[in-house]
Amino acid sequence: MIVETNKKVVSKKSKKLSFTDLFFISFGGQAPFISLLTFGTVMIGLVGTAGAFAMIIATIVVLFNGMVVYFLSRRFKRGGGYYIYAFYSLTSRLGLETGWNYILYALAYGGTLLTGGAYVLYTITGFNQTYLALIVSILASALVISGVKVSAKYAMIMSLVEMIALISLSIYFLYVSGWHFYNPIRFSPKLIAAVLFGLGIPTGYGSIAPLAEESNAQKSIGKAAIAVLIFGGALASLFFYSLGAMNFTGNLVSYLLDSFGIVGLIILSFIALNDGTLGGMAYILGNSRTFKAMAEDGRFPKIFTRNIKGKPLFSEILISIIFVLVVTLAVNFLGLYDTFLTLGALAGFGNIFIHTSADFSLIRLASKKLGFRKNIRVLEVSIGIIAVLISLWVLVASLPEISPYIENIFFAWIIGGFLYAEALDMIKGSNEEDKG
Repeated sequence: MIVETNKKVVSKKSKKLSFTDLFFISFGGQAPFISLLTFGTVMIGLVGTAGAFAMIIATIVVLFNGMVVYFLSRRFKRGGGYYIYAFYSLTSRLGLETGWNYILYALAYGGTLLTGGAYVLYTITGFNQTYLALIVSILASALVISGVKVSAKYAMIMSLVEMIALISLSIYFLYVSGWHFYNPIRFSPKLIAAVLFGLGIPTGYGSIAPLAEESNAQKSIGKAAIAVLIFGGALASLFFYSLGAMNFTGNLVSYLLDSFGIVGLIILSFIALNDGTLGGMAYILGNSRTFKAMAEDGRFPKIFTRNIKGKPLFSEILISIIFVLVVTLAVNFLGLYDTFLTLGALAGFGNIFIHTSADFSLIRLASKKLGFRKNIRVLEVSIGIIAVLISLWVLVASLPEISPYIENIFFAWIIGGFLYAEALDMIKGSNEEDKG
């Protein structure tokens, strides 16, 4: 099944996103350094030296869901990612609910990375928390509005710097430990809660799934998704493993500042600003494309379907404004750290919801034609079923460890999506009666 949009997209090959562009946008969407400092600090606080094991489990969960996206992205040329997968594979109602939840997921995950960057900056500088969140969110929005190719170039340069820094730090930690190698499989009562937060580290591909119309080849998104999650997950696991080798269980930011002094302060400040910007940028991009696709199908006002110079400018501006307002107001009322915890847990729940939807989309599509290329179809169905079971297991097992008010926000958002769908149907029905 191949789905194409009837909207005109940029025709020049040079303006399309290559595999390399998509890889680095996705890697930037992981905001790897800041994810490890923030998500990592929470994970270490939950499970101590079992952080590497939690990260390995999280990577496996993400890998199965990433493989689902890999297979689905080969079928759809239309931009919109998870919304499009559910819309054409399941039902239009489930498509709306999936797109609705992707909006929350992208806002929460991008906001988590942004507030994580601002939190590190606050720890270093002591500046006003709300102002820091505002500055980083505006920078991320400005990059998006400046154009997707500009965003990709920024992501490429800064991501390479981070790769080098993370590998170097991991080797340094192993050196400090006296090259202490150990068995990373360590169980803990809060292991699954740590996995829920760990899902946020290698899942940057969630930001590129909606960019189908802007990629230069139909298969590039799926390939980039698999490549970046394996690379990012392996890099994060190595980082946690090297910390475990030192029996480290403290605050990563404080440790790095104590270890590297003024040099560490300067480097951490730069990386915090860079990563917060990268993470916010990647998910504003993905969110605006999903919002545009939903507007094309009448889920939101048609003005948000308009392309200006090859990009959905009105969708980008709206999503950027929402992003800036939500993050800044949340930080103003909750503070950076509580905002990070709240958005991080919401991002984890949203991650499971949209990927479970994608898993069922693949299962339904592949099972329709089991007689055609049977081995591939059976593989796709099997991967979809395994991904569903793993995702639901993580969801159920993590619920007891998550604050009830966060769970209430998530389920209220889902209910809001169903009510919104009902309202749209009522309006549509009234309009048809008036015409009749």
